[in-house]
Amino acid sequence: MSVRLWVICLGVLVVLAAPAAAGSKRTLDRPSLARIASGPLVIRDAQLRRADAPEGFWGGTYTTRTSEQVTVYSSNAYAVDNAANQRWADYIATLAHGPELSLVSLYLAPPAQVAAMCGGEDILGCYGHDRIVAPGEGTFEVSAESVIAHEYGHHVAAHRSNVPWPALAWGTKRWASYEQVCRRARAHELFPGAEGGLVYLFNPGEVFAETFRLLNERKAGIPETPWRVVDNSLVPNDRDLALVEQDVKQPWSANRTLRFLGGFTARGSSVRSFKVATPLDGMFTASVQSAVAVRLDVLNGKKRVARGTTSAAGTVCGPRTLTFRVTRTSGSGAFALALSLP
Repeated sequence: MSVRLWVICLGVLVVLAAPAAAGSKRTLDRPSLARIASGPLVIRDAQLRRADAPEGFWGGTYTTRTSEQVTVYSSNAYAVDNAANQRWADYIATLAHGPELSLVSLYLAPPAQVAAMCGGEDILGCYGHDRIVAPGEGTFEVSAESVIAHEYGHHVAAHRSNVPWPALAWGTKRWASYEQVCRRARAHELFPGAEGGLVYLFNPGEVFAETFRLLNERKAGIPETPWRVVDNSLVPNDRDLALVEQDVKQPWSANRTLRFLGGFTARGSSVRSFKVATPLDGMFTASVQSAVAVRLDVLNGKKRVARGTTSAAGTVCGPRTLTFRVTRTSGSGAFALALSLP
């Protein structure tokens, strides 16, 4: 064969091989809310450790049908198709959300690449640093939609306050208070931040993310699948779902303040008590302004949880009412009791 003929044949082979190579690229799934409920018993995920943006992805910021901005990148393993990324941006915008939507970056990759990026063969997705890494295609065991909804629940929690605890690990303020996460964590019934072993199933951060997914499942009118967390005490009821939606759309941001006025007469009672509802867990402070010498006690039933002379502070962790008791130690006159409560 002459050199010229060999070159021509090689050129033909390259031309024939090019479409085959292009055709070897994977295709992103077309998202559907109907698949948000399709998943395994538990969506095992992890924290995305790396702070820098992953390499080898294409995409950008897309304007959704709701005129919001969502950032989506897809792995180079997928054929470049901005219309496909646009559909995933629209999918995320259908989930219950607040202004945190514009902060998230979704990275879509084949399941094996997701597992490698997230740190384990059985890991279906991960979240951290405002980034979600999730499959761009479903498998027999799990849909991409269910993983992304679960991970977006983590993104919501990361942008909510539940001081003094991190909402990402403990859940959002109203939901976590209703589920008694603080009390149950102290009793070693729940394990915030747990990532491995059986205790992962009792991680309130994961329970919150699944409750968020279920909220979106119900809002879409999809028949509900069996609850995926093993303990029956964690099965969400209507109140759970309502509180999650409130935490998403009307986030708790700061303590409320209350003020009570009272006084002591020379021959009257030396004790004044104020019973106050404490529907939310968190930090409280109390202070008394008075020319009268007093002592301040904070009681949960008969148990004293804090004491001071003119001020006291502590944590609401379980009780739904506290009693603030001002006791005169000498003198008479008026006083003002100021409270800061979650």
